Amino acid sequence: MQFRMHSIGHLCNIPDIYWKSLGPDVSDLGNPTHYIDPEITGLKISDIPKDYKTLMEKYTGTENLFKNNGNKIFSIPKEFGSLWWRADQFTRLITDLKTSFSNTTPPKNYKEEQDEKLPYNQSVFSMLQYMGIMGHYVGDAGQPFHATSDHDGYRAEHGGIHSYYEEQVVVYFGPDMEKLIVDKAKTIKDPKLTSGTTVEIMQHLSLLASKDIEKALKLDPVLKKSELKNDKGMDIKTPAVRSPPEVGFKKYKDLIVLHMARSVVALAHLWDQSFHDAGSPSLQAYRSYRYPHTPDFIPPDYIGKIEPKKSEATK
Repeated sequence: MQFRMHSIGHLCNIPDIYWKSLGPDVSDLGNPTHYIDPEITGLKISDIPKDYKTLMEKYTGTENLFKNNGNKIFSIPKEFGSLWWRADQFTRLITDLKTSFSNTTPPKNYKEEQDEKLPYNQSVFSMLQYMGIMGHYVGDAGQPFHATSDHDGYRAEHGGIHSYYEEQVVVYFGPDMEKLIVDKAKTIKDPKLTSGTTVEIMQHLSLLASKDIEKALKLDPVLKKSELKNDKGMDIKTPAVRSPPEVGFKKYKDLIVLHMARSVVALAHLWDQSFHDAGSPSLQAYRSYRYPHTPDFIPPDYIGKIEPKKSEATK
């Protein structure tokens, strides 16, 4: 994978870039896979059922405790989210390649190396795609505001904090960003990030991140608090006024490095484990130049049949 870092990095961004450009049907299915909103059920993160079917059966139709206005939860996949199970889906997709790898033969010459239809090349290409895309969701779990219903901070009067924290201040890192994260990751000795099922690891990652929400809010350089008003059933949001991102970067640098480093530890383990579960296939013969510019959207496979919302153009 060291020889494919450029494509792995690109793939990590796919759920937030290419897939979000594919229209409302894809967004309707894909967007809720980036988070969990535990407050709608009243559950602590540590108490959330690890079986998604159980979560759906128990809480569909119950009161939405975050909105606290008598509204019912009509869809766990769309309202609660499914971040942990989305990462698990990609580990399963990698593991399921074991049969394909056992029935393939590595290329024997340059022509076969560049043959996209060669079964061996197809299997390796799929594995790299799944690993790269999975990285996005493991990264999401390390971000505190992907583990709360108040994902943009308006209930806490810090409206607009989500993109400020994960995007606007991050661009002020220098070229040493990767080294800072890897060095920090090497100091993390948390066995719960490297043992158990994928869902258990993701749950622990979200739990750690959620415990830092208050710290992130406290460090937020707010100059004027945000406002949230309800006008005839519609939320009217006025974001907080805060110091420029370069100021926020100085405050958030260490916390962001910690959150990314935790995800790095978990992701490295999940990559390694899923690779071994796929039979530890030999990858040294893979020399294809094929690049995963626009991988097909992969619908979540753990929520049963849910009809995607139709746009006006497709009704």
